[in-house]
Parts: sequence; C-alpha cells; structure tokens
Amino acid sequence: MLKKFKLGLIASVVSVVALAGCGNDSADGKDGGTVKLQLGHALSEGTPASDLLNEMAKNVEEKTEGRVDIDIFPNSQLGSETEMLEQLQLGTMEAGAIMVGTMQSLDKKMAIEDLPYMWKDIDHAREAYQGEFGEYLANIMNEQGMKKIGYLEWGFRHITNNKRPIVKPEDMKGLSIRVAESNLRIDAFEQLGALPTVMAFSEVYGALQQGALDAQENPLANIVAPKFDEVQKYLSLTGHFYNTIMMVVDNDVWDKISEEDQKVILEESDRISKEVLVKNDEMEDDYIKTLGERGMQINDDVDTQAFREAMLPVYDKWEEAHFGQELMDVYRDASGW
Repeated sequence: MLKKFKLGLIASVVSVVALAGCGNDSADGKDGGTVKLQLGHALSEGTPASDLLNEMAKNVEEKTEGRVDIDIFPNSQLGSETEMLEQLQLGTMEAGAIMVGTMQSLDKKMAIEDLPYMWKDIDHAREAYQGEFGEYLANIMNEQGMKKIGYLEWGFRHITNNKRPIVKPEDMKGLSIRVAESNLRIDAFEQLGALPTVMAFSEVYGALQQGALDAQENPLANIVAPKFDEVQKYLSLTGHFYNTIMMVVDNDVWDKISEEDQKVILEESDRISKEVLVKNDEMEDDYIKTLGERGMQINDDVDTQAFREAMLPVYDKWEEAHFGQELMDVYRDASGW
C-alpha cells in the first residue's frame, strides 16, 4: 500500500536515511522464508514492558521455527518515538512499540491519551483499551499503514521535582517540567501555571542534574529504572496521565507473514499485554518502597480532584479542534465518569 509519509524537518530525514540500510530485505514468510522485524521502542530496559517485549520476540522466533525474527531495539536506540514512526512509514523499520499519545504526529486524534485524569480508575482505563476505545485508535493507525498487534500498559504518570511536595495545583506554578513531544500535555501543564519544556527522554537526567529543569513526570517504573531519585528530591503520586504503548507492525510487512505465524504473534502479544498488568500491580508498592529507601520524599496526599478541575479546560479545546464528538463519545462511554 502507498505510504502517506510527508517529509518534515531536514534533520529528521537525515536521521532516517542514516538508518535506511537496516531496512527489511527478508524473504516472504508465506513462501517459507524469514521475515525480519526491527522493533524499536523508547522504554527503559529493566522495566516490565521492556522485558516482556524481549520475551515475546524470543517466543515468536521459537514458535515460528525462525520464520519470524524480531530484533528489539530498546531505549530509543533507533531515535525518538516520533522518528521511529517516521521510519515505519518510510519502510526502514518494520515494527514498533510506541506510546499512543506520541502517535499524534501522524493523526492528532491519537493525542486523546494525553487528556489529564481521563479515567475514573485503572479498571476503566484497562477495559477501554480492550474495547471500542482501543479499536478506534487501532483503526486510525491502520489508516496510517500500521497493524495494531496489541497494547502494553505503561501506567499512570507521577511528578518528581526538586522544589517542594506537589499537593494542590498551585504547587505547580513556576515549575519547569520536562514533557514529551505533545501539545496537549503542554496545554494541560500550562493550565496549572507550570513551565513545560519538551525534551528527549535521554536528555532529562542531565538537565535535572544541572538544574536546567525542576521537574519531570513518568510512570513509577520509568522513575526507578533511570534512577531519577539521584537528581530529584520529591515524588508526588499525582497520577495525572495514563499511558499505553501500542505495538504495531507495518501493514506491508504484516501481509508477508503467513496466517499461522500471524496467529503466533497475536497470541504472544495478547499474553504479554495481560502479563504486564499483573507485573505492574505487583511492583507498584515495590517501586515506591525502593524510591523511599533511596532517599526520595514521597507524598500520596495529592488533591487529584482539584488537579482534574484545574486541567479540564483542555477537554473542550481539544474536542473542538482535533478529536471531534464521535471519538469523545466513545471515550466518555468508557471513562467511568
């Protein structure tokens, strides 16, 4: 099928072309050859989601007797998530595990995941991605030439900083905080009077260490693994965004894989999608304990209702400008609110 990619910044093109030599030149899996998939992601190694992706790749290769060979590139080794999406559309990368919100670089509707406090509780969030809401997003990406093979929970994001505990919205005023490349996240934090700064994840530790940033926000697993406790004093359990990773394969490459082997991949992705939920639940208290033992001051008395009310103006703004009523109605039906 035709790729819909339109070249943007010259710098992005240079980084993509540099990786072009790594593209898939494998045989057609339907004819008994090997289909090789480069799967890139930005997850920190040692997190449950990253470990399970490695496990899936190993199992797929074994169960397909080598007909499908998945080579995992973690921790943004192939570029930022936006750059990896560009490579997928160019055909120089075959698969990815990309945060849903980042996919707004291809379609602004995908930014919906960055609505603050959008789920009443974690059960509604998980059920939504397994239901109509998750399929709606998958169909959007299918139009961009990517087959959704599953979701991986990344989890609720929390704020760390070096200034003070974050309890109420007013505590965010004047804080310089790193955010991922998402205009909606920028809008949401600006509602609180914070100073959001877009920065690649690989640069965050150094910026915090040097004092160029006051704060950052991530799921607990991605606070523990990169040891942000070494450069941050306070952890506030704000739970302001809930993030999910969509595992995708280029449609053209997917069509080269036999139905039998496609089934193996889907079964493995479904297995790890369920297993990551169990691991995240099991490890949440351990993450908090670990960060406390490492010296962070942790507060869980955040006024999340006040935060949600302060950030609600972004809902109407983004529904009107980007999401539309249809998608928002699908979300609202699943939200639990």
